[in-house]
Amino acid sequence: MCLPTTGPQARQTASLIDLSSNAQLHHWAGLMGPPQADRLLATLSQTLDWQQPKVTVYGRQHPVPRLTAWHGNAGLRYRYSGHTHTAAGWPTALLPIKTAVEQVTGKTFNSVLANLYRNGDDCMGYHSDNEPELGHTPWVASYNLGACRELTFRPKGPGSQRQCLSVPLHHD
Repeated sequence: MCLPTTGPQARQTASLIDLSSNAQLHHWAGLMGPPQADRLLATLSQTLDWQQPKVTVYGRQHPVPRLTAWHGNAGLRYRYSGHTHTAAGWPTALLPIKTAVEQVTGKTFNSVLANLYRNGDDCMGYHSDNEPELGHTPWVASYNLGACRELTFRPKGPGSQRQCLSVPLHHD
């Protein structure tokens, strides 16, 4: 993986991985460095309004196996897993991440779903990020603070021949 610089030239330092005929993964590592990443992890863990919503699976309600906090441009609405969220704005603590990601991607992001994994049992399952609010071909950014987590991609469709791709996301 490449370590980016800042500014427009950083867009050229991403590792590019083709996931399928209609998806690509651009991977940057080390956007902020450990000292700032450590501070951000501590601040966000303590200051975001973490929730543990319930989801219905096969008619039974279960708590989501992680804590979540959804933020974005004031008034923006987002619906997923049967829950509608309305953003109250961007907390100051999230702005360094938003700025860094926007600088390297050249894209503007209007919201974030922060996930807090409390231990090795907390997780997220396969999903599509295909909600209408995201548009036809959305850019989805993932930024990791804390323990390394595997981000795994699996092609859609039937069959046991589907090849998965896992990318380790390290602290910052």
